[in-house]
Amino acid sequence: MKFFKLFSPLKIRNMMISNRIIMPALNLNLASNGFITKELIDFYAERAKGGVGMLIVGGCYVDLYGKGVPMMISVESDEYLPKLTEFAEAIHKAREDVKVVCQLYHSGAYTYPQIIGKAPIAPSAVYSNFSKTTPREMTLEDIKREQQAFADATVRAKKAGFDAVEICANAGYLFTQFTSPKTNIRTDEYGGNLENRLRFPIETIELMRSSVDDFVIGYRISGDDFVPGSNTYKEKAIIAKKLGKYLDYFNVTGGWHETKTPQTTMDVPEGCYSYLAENVKNQVSIPIFASNRINNPELAEQILMAGKADAICMGRSLIADPYLPKKAINNELRDIMSCVGCNQGCFDAIFKLVPISCLRNARAGREAKTELKPLKEKKKVMIIGAGPGGLEAARVAGMRGHDVHIFEKDDKIGGLLNIIWIPPGRNEFKRMIDNYSYWIQKYGIYLHLEHEVTIDTVKEFNPDVVLLTTGSKPIKPSIPGISRENVYWANDVFSMDAPIGKNNVIIGGGATGIELAIYLAKYGSLSLEAFDFLTFYKALEPEIALNMLHRGRNKVTVLEQLPKLGSALGKTTKWVLLDKCDALGIKFHTGVKVKEIGENYVSYLDIADKEQLINDVDIIYYATGVEPNNILYKEIKQLNNIELEKIGDVRKPQTVLDAVHRAYKIANNI
Repeated sequence: MKFFKLFSPLKIRNMMISNRIIMPALNLNLASNGFITKELIDFYAERAKGGVGMLIVGGCYVDLYGKGVPMMISVESDEYLPKLTEFAEAIHKAREDVKVVCQLYHSGAYTYPQIIGKAPIAPSAVYSNFSKTTPREMTLEDIKREQQAFADATVRAKKAGFDAVEICANAGYLFTQFTSPKTNIRTDEYGGNLENRLRFPIETIELMRSSVDDFVIGYRISGDDFVPGSNTYKEKAIIAKKLGKYLDYFNVTGGWHETKTPQTTMDVPEGCYSYLAENVKNQVSIPIFASNRINNPELAEQILMAGKADAICMGRSLIADPYLPKKAINNELRDIMSCVGCNQGCFDAIFKLVPISCLRNARAGREAKTELKPLKEKKKVMIIGAGPGGLEAARVAGMRGHDVHIFEKDDKIGGLLNIIWIPPGRNEFKRMIDNYSYWIQKYGIYLHLEHEVTIDTVKEFNPDVVLLTTGSKPIKPSIPGISRENVYWANDVFSMDAPIGKNNVIIGGGATGIELAIYLAKYGSLSLEAFDFLTFYKALEPEIALNMLHRGRNKVTVLEQLPKLGSALGKTTKWVLLDKCDALGIKFHTGVKVKEIGENYVSYLDIADKEQLINDVDIIYYATGVEPNNILYKEIKQLNNIELEKIGDVRKPQTVLDAVHRAYKIANNI
């Protein structure tokens, strides 16, 4: 593939970036008491080496009132200047022509009082659904102080050697709180009409500009707040036009943290929010960056070629593969480790207040500690099972030069990946299978499909190392009637080994149970392709087609023993799935105990210990957990002179992220 735009230079004021791939600011939870750490330097140095055009670092809080979470970077005083300088110098040393931007951050009403030890401040004393607190309304003295904090931080960033600063004015933070009629109900010159609501950002930008000479100032803006009562894309176009004359670029994203319109989850169609960048671009003459769910260079090129934006932000994609730009420009697209939009190691980690990681890239956030080790002795490695853990172990062992053989009882690789990509909105997991298929060829890994391994197989093969990745098997709950013909394991639906009824009951409301519920409810609904075809040719009225596209066709009830649903689901994904369930009319009963499965009914004890009955049930599915499938382990352990390790569910039920990380570590130590 040829890239005509993506790898062309872009001028922003007096700054030239070598290509149009931008890594946007992502809080990594890697700072220590506000100070830059070696882990932060290593993380960004790796991305600089990988060929990105510009790195936006942050958010970096400008003072205590703006501090969002404990492990953020601070630019609030000169105390932090030496470490900031060390960082900028290290990144420029990693690659001379990469541009490094300091994102200036203030969370306003989104600040947690527990973190700063006092009440947050905001334009108005409007309760925040995010921080669950009511901030103190800013006085005029507060406003002047916070504006000066941004100006001082700008000076600090330039002194440290950053190439530009960017104002974090998206996601519901302070600048957005000033411009939004929902959160700014002031009656003085900083509130009321749009002109007054824009006074704070304009004055702040002018003060920043007067503090430094000829320095690039960008602005991260939500192209639509997606919050009732706040600014839509229509008002944002006006806001961008008015602010554009004071700025050097707009970095356009979407939504607030409290929006009910998903922004970054896997079910968001790739590139669907590029219209927000285009909407802003139509109003201004400065460069525009497009953001959100632009996960591969091919799509990035399409958006640029269509004139929707001037540069592309790729955040999670560069966490997953720091060398994506270099691989793309060298036309090694199949070698790119694709982000699957799972959010497990990045956004979910941020909300858990733990350092960033990545389901795809076990090195993310731990670059120095996880460098690939040189091969000391070539070994014959036998990997039993081609699930994600086995495939990652094979990749790493193969890269290092070992003689690697994968044995898989199925006729294809992937293991549970072949199941988990099937539910609606989870299809990107399939990219992992595509990636590993390529790496098996690239690293000369031997693949033995439809080969169920026994202890005799191991003896005959005589490996130096055995990595057991045989996964798990379902736990069949001990419920009277569980062996009836109309009862199936949940995953049998996704492998097309179970029928689907009109009235279905799922026992188990974890991740699998919730995803199965959505799949069953939507089963038989109009596809997106059919919707597009039928409405284009006016074969169906749009309203009728929309109803056929979105409505749930089947009745689904989920019974969960725990008091809450989806205990293993991450915060950024859980609410999206549960909102879908509500829209599809799926019924949930938590804190229950299933008593009996009858021929066409299910009885259970509710949270008050009263017996309830679900009648006219067609099919029952159980999604009640799994247990290790480790029969081979004890037998192999008896053999002499074989290194043996368990990876993934065969060791203990765990996430794909955990399995991949353990696989990398073990394979890197063989």
